[in-house]
Amino acid sequence: MSSYIRAIRLVNFRNYRDAAVSLAPGLNVVVGDNAQGKTNLLESLAFTATGSSPRTPNDSEVVRWGAEFARTEMRVVAGGRERAVAVGYAPGQKKRLSVDGVRRDSLARYAAGEAGVRVVNFFPDDIRVVKGAPADRREFLDGILSSLRPAYARAAADYARAVQHRNQLLRRIRDGISSRRTLSTWDRRVVELGLQLLRGREAAIGPLGEMFSDALRALYGSQKAGMRYSHSVTPEAYAEALREAHESDIERGRTSVGPHRDDFTLLLGGVDLTTYGSQGQQRLATLALKFAAREYVREVTGEDPVLLMDDVMSELDERRREYVAGYFMESSQAVVTTTNREYFSPQVLKRARVVRVAGGSVIQEPDQKAG
Repeated sequence: MSSYIRAIRLVNFRNYRDAAVSLAPGLNVVVGDNAQGKTNLLESLAFTATGSSPRTPNDSEVVRWGAEFARTEMRVVAGGRERAVAVGYAPGQKKRLSVDGVRRDSLARYAAGEAGVRVVNFFPDDIRVVKGAPADRREFLDGILSSLRPAYARAAADYARAVQHRNQLLRRIRDGISSRRTLSTWDRRVVELGLQLLRGREAAIGPLGEMFSDALRALYGSQKAGMRYSHSVTPEAYAEALREAHESDIERGRTSVGPHRDDFTLLLGGVDLTTYGSQGQQRLATLALKFAAREYVREVTGEDPVLLMDDVMSELDERRREYVAGYFMESSQAVVTTTNREYFSPQVLKRARVVRVAGGSVIQEPDQKAG
């Protein structure tokens, strides 16, 4: 059986002073009014599983107002045994990650499965992956690959730093402060790291695109869907293109070619969903991307990731709600928030664990899960 989250405790996390939640394999439904802490609970699960928040790059934001630190503790069942994982953060200090009481120093390795569980998140703001800028789509793709391979995560971080250093050098050359002698050194470093990203993305985009097509067809209808990657430069031409761009890069003060300039297009019936998709189509495409991410992680690792889905049912019609509920039921574990439990049928709720959230407090309802 794939890994799942048995319980989590939140201390000074967002609007939670000290709360604990027990979860079950299969579907878990978190019910509550708006602004009560449902989304914060999902965020805490992702924060503990990956060591980072999917909602903000600023860890200080997860610390409850007036508190000095935030800490989350999670019980994970993985490989037939239970392990204890914890993440602690105090502003101004290094984040503390631990598994079974042993400190982990590498966030990249922790995020790539050291906690014993992987997660796939859906938050309403994730629609930016479809309708937003290319950087949002690159972040989505790199996030999947980083969750699978620490080496990719390190290469992505090192590449970003190398491009930043190269850009600084370009501006100094333009302003007459530095010579061009060291530019070739940074070219080699940028190409070395960039090729790792390009090869990783190329290996993933094919199967991920097929999984996206299948998921969107199930959600939307029979129209053909697809995913097309757009290079600023191919791996074969990368080094030469970077050299040829020296003059224009110096003039602009930034690196113009490489994986940080790439994008991928999401298509439905041959139409670019970013430019021409309706709000409803873009939201369904976002959900399809998350389902595709789950299938890809499962194919690569043999383990089903935990699905963390925020307010996913509210804008779906009845047919799609039934389909999505069934999809969650057959997953190893899904934690889904809603303001309205009637989005789920009585039969589904009988097989789910239901948790109510109000004002940063958690109420476990009597378990009706069959069997």
